[in-house]
Amino acid sequence: MVAILAASYITRWILKRDSGTTRMQEVNSYIILGTNAYLKRQFRTIILVIPWLAIIILLLFNWSTSLAFVCGVLLSLFAGYVGMNVAVRANVRTASAARTSSSATLKTGFLGGAVMGLAVPGISLVALFLIYVALNDIPALVGFGFGASLAALFAQIGGGIFTKSADIGADLVGKIEMEIPEDDPRNPAVIADLVGDNVGDCAGRGSDLFQTFSGDITTGMLMGVLFLAQYGPNG
Repeated sequence: MVAILAASYITRWILKRDSGTTRMQEVNSYIILGTNAYLKRQFRTIILVIPWLAIIILLLFNWSTSLAFVCGVLLSLFAGYVGMNVAVRANVRTASAARTSSSATLKTGFLGGAVMGLAVPGISLVALFLIYVALNDIPALVGFGFGASLAALFAQIGGGIFTKSADIGADLVGKIEMEIPEDDPRNPAVIADLVGDNVGDCAGRGSDLFQTFSGDITTGMLMGVLFLAQYGPNG
């Protein structure tokens, strides 16, 4: 909870920073629009798959594992969204801070990244605690880890493909065909490139870190249960 509260406080601090000139805000609005459109399409695709997998898990195991699976998918996507949502807003504020001093730039950029660093483990710990208390079934947490991994798979691979495709396309059109410098706003493909950087490196990475963190904790809990069952409390 402390990590989540700290992430919320930092987010409010970042949003109060100067967002730059009108032109900077205009370019940033295009990036935000593109990232939201991409995530909306990606989430819609994943949500179409979730019910069928949840039913299969329900038939093969039990309802608690199926419920934990759904929670894992949704929270993994949410963790990625939180990180990306703050990152796209911290980007323009970091660029704006660069007009004043290097220390302000470092502080804004560092805290912008710290939001995901705090939110991901915070959400994971709270979710695992609540699921364990509600279900009282540690083996069901395997479903949570599987759901988080599935969402991270979609986010990382989908975001990575989009990122690299947009990057190559922007470079080919801009630097080679039109001889425009890299990341020049006069090249419309640069917007897609920057959108890809956010959805791949922020949203995808956030989901990936969430599933890694959750999987490690779940594995430790399962190993503890197996050790206790075989050797007893004094083993």
